[in-house]
Amino acid sequence: MTPAKGAITTADMITPRSMIDPLTTPTLTPVTSTSSLSSTSSIPTAETSTSTTQMIGLARGGAFAVLKPISETARRTVQYVTQSPYTKRKIIILVAAALILSSTLLFASLYTFHRGFRRTIQFWRGLAPPILEYKLLKFRAKLSHRIDIARANDEDIPPEYRRQLRDYHERTAPKIVNLILEMGGIYVKMGQMMSTLGNGILDPSYVSALRPLQDGVPARSYEDVAAIIETSTGRSMSELFVSFDERPVGSASIAQAHRAVLRGGNVTANDNESGGDDVIVKIQYPEVAELFEADLDNLEMVTKLFMPENVDLVKSLRKRHENELDFTIEASNLREVAENMKKHGLAPKYVRIPSVKNETGLCGRDVLVMEYLEGSSLADVIETEQRRFARAVLGEDANADDLKMFLGKKMKEHFARGGGEVAGGDGDTPGLIAGNENMVQRFGSKIGVTLATKLFRVYVSGKEGMKRIASGTQHALTQLVAALSGGQLNVASPSQQPAAPRKAKTNLSKILKTLIKVHGVQLLKDGVYNADPHPGNVLVLPDGRLGLLDYGMVGRVSPTQRETISRVVTALAAGDKVAVARLYTDGGYRVSWAGDRTTSDGNVNVLHRFATFHFDKIDFSKVALENGETADVLEILRSVREIRVPDWVEQGRRLTGLLMGVSAQAGRPVRLAKEWEGIAKESLMGQR
Repeated sequence: MTPAKGAITTADMITPRSMIDPLTTPTLTPVTSTSSLSSTSSIPTAETSTSTTQMIGLARGGAFAVLKPISETARRTVQYVTQSPYTKRKIIILVAAALILSSTLLFASLYTFHRGFRRTIQFWRGLAPPILEYKLLKFRAKLSHRIDIARANDEDIPPEYRRQLRDYHERTAPKIVNLILEMGGIYVKMGQMMSTLGNGILDPSYVSALRPLQDGVPARSYEDVAAIIETSTGRSMSELFVSFDERPVGSASIAQAHRAVLRGGNVTANDNESGGDDVIVKIQYPEVAELFEADLDNLEMVTKLFMPENVDLVKSLRKRHENELDFTIEASNLREVAENMKKHGLAPKYVRIPSVKNETGLCGRDVLVMEYLEGSSLADVIETEQRRFARAVLGEDANADDLKMFLGKKMKEHFARGGGEVAGGDGDTPGLIAGNENMVQRFGSKIGVTLATKLFRVYVSGKEGMKRIASGTQHALTQLVAALSGGQLNVASPSQQPAAPRKAKTNLSKILKTLIKVHGVQLLKDGVYNADPHPGNVLVLPDGRLGLLDYGMVGRVSPTQRETISRVVTALAAGDKVAVARLYTDGGYRVSWAGDRTTSDGNVNVLHRFATFHFDKIDFSKVALENGETADVLEILRSVREIRVPDWVEQGRRLTGLLMGVSAQAGRPVRLAKEWEGIAKESLMGQR
């Protein structure tokens, strides 16, 4: 039956005509019984359909009400711009819109598909805020006090800004470390280098915050490590090892290392005997190659844009890092350097280099198995010594941080006076401490640095000895009182049962001299050297010898390059500035003043100072220019641009920078040219 005109239909009662949408209006299914309703609750009723449809209609109506004026405005703008006549204003709007649209699309595409670009954005997103904060702090200080806090001495900075600067450094240092850990890859390498080179150069807050990177970065789980090993070798962990420590002994930017016992050839997985060697298993992270590739792509792109003359340098750096990612190359490096050290009589008398264990065919591109060496990292030895001195001077509750702050300040002052070894002393930490006014008062203001050093050493050792005697006496009296009271006399204290092996005393000055000598021989005589000898890669063995680890990043210099470096070292040791400048010029090193393409090769003193930084010592004293004036060395470094850096300079200064940094970290500044002079002369004699 057709309803009368104007009559209300069933559909009208359920949904108003204005809300009907054929795509969303549900089809009503009749419900035959109550039980059917309960068992098919998903079937909508007329009441729920009305509510849902009304909500959808209201939402659409609200969105339309908001978007309509926006779309209308956009339509009118497009119509205005695209219709003739094309005025100057319209053209500017069109160009600006096209640039904004294309830039947005380009940025989105690069960020989505180019990992290197994405990592660059992530890096600057983390670094830009602290840089801007520092620039603002500098601007305010210059505006109100007309002082540049970046170049002024601490005593010249007003107390208000000195406090703000200290707070800024303390807040920023952990952020920098977190950013480095977040980025991983080559940024960890840079952080490790700065933790070694920064003492006396960077604010102590950054050096302290970066120093844990020397011992490693957060490790991966055992499950991840086991999966990498089993994938690389094609065998299960139980087939390969009798035991495998799940906790790593160290974790670095590209890999982590675990202690394990190899399963011997006659020992099956069901045996309980060890049957194998105690080893270190080094496992590479699977994503590292991609991260390094992206980071080096960025570095090469920036170099091409701003320093195209040094593209070859970046390519050599890429090659070195590519070699580091192939553990079969590191295994070959370990064997080669071990043979070289034996040839020179340095191994095993003074140093140990772990032997490669590949009897079971474990070693590959991602896994390396080496002999296990028992010892403490050089970083820990330095930290332990500084804690000893801090407790001896500042009390039992003191830690090494106060001493590090003091040493950092003293080191900065020492570098400003010309650097090198402590005058009159043996380069020992106490020599710098003895320069402290409080220490001089303690030991007598009339004594010299050498005597103060010896007295301080006797003082620290004597104080520690007296503590041991006092502790033993107190324990003996306690036991005697207990015996007289009817108790049982116990000869040894609980802490002495069983007695822990006493650690051998370490001579840190001797250790550093050995480290410097070994790397001088590697660079100047062999031309094959460890390019990454930060304190975390050096072990101090119980007998005082050094264990040299991590030969993944190995530098190689040709005989011609070795000869050039040797001549530079001997000229620096002799103080022959003219010879040093000539060797640098003839060797291809080119610099220019900022904004001036003409080279400043004729400035002997400037070239000599650069060579000093590269192959001798850290020296921030003023430089005498050719016109008779003196210039601040940091100002020169800011004003001079390196146009061309030959490979022998780049390789040498990376190694020497780390060695000078380690020495400064230990409070023993060094003159490498003096330490290497004899090695350089022997190298030159051998090449004739």
